[in-house]
Amino acid sequence: MTQIFVAPTTCPNCGRDLEGAYCAACGQKVAPLNPTFHDLMHDIVHEFLHVDGKIFHSVRLLLTRPGFLSYEYFNGRRARYVSPLRLYLIFSVVFFGMTAITSKPLTAEDRAELEEVGGPMGALAEADFAHDLETWLPRAMFVLVPVLAALTALVTRAERRNYPLHLYFGLHVHAAVFAIFALLVLLRYGDSEVMDGIADTIGLVAVSWYLVVAFHTAYGGTWRRAAVRAAIVGVSYGFAVVLTLVALFGAVLLLVSARAS
Repeated sequence: MTQIFVAPTTCPNCGRDLEGAYCAACGQKVAPLNPTFHDLMHDIVHEFLHVDGKIFHSVRLLLTRPGFLSYEYFNGRRARYVSPLRLYLIFSVVFFGMTAITSKPLTAEDRAELEEVGGPMGALAEADFAHDLETWLPRAMFVLVPVLAALTALVTRAERRNYPLHLYFGLHVHAAVFAIFALLVLLRYGDSEVMDGIADTIGLVAVSWYLVVAFHTAYGGTWRRAAVRAAIVGVSYGFAVVLTLVALFGAVLLLVSARAS
């Protein structure tokens, strides 16, 4: 029978001899078999600060030092940062969540116009279209991440890096762009054409600057090379996004039309 009041000398999970704070075989953390309240609180505080500390540290570097996290991943320094996929998911949820929250419902005038054009089902069709678009747009953007990675691999092919490294870069760039767009959603809230124009200008400048700096930091080379790479990837990816959005809009329209008929 296991003595739960004695500090374990072998790993309870796999049975290997213990050396250090973690089992060298399975990675399980060494912990008392019969923890005290103090042990419990220590674990809770440590896990909370450790995870949140990594998140805050990673987010700060993502937004203030473009390309640095990708550079760290390229060189194998990964344990101290949140994974690229997690950063992408965090800021994707933030952006699309803010977009959904700040979107305004149809006014009475809008509904009247839709009913004139599409009959009594016009307003309902519009609502269905918006709902389906909100559902599928985040998925479409996630599918586009490998496209950005492929374009990045193309312009940096001389460095002979494997595709997964470019995928890390693509996830980091998307996460940062979502963060920028989330801030712009606040600027655009209010139906002001002037603020919309300012937000569009800020977004274009911010994303362009971020991409150039990210290429320079992550892949090295001169600033001119980084700018050329950013321009090629940015323009090509922009076309891919437009084509994807057109296809998505068409698919959603067909879906709504089929549902209404």
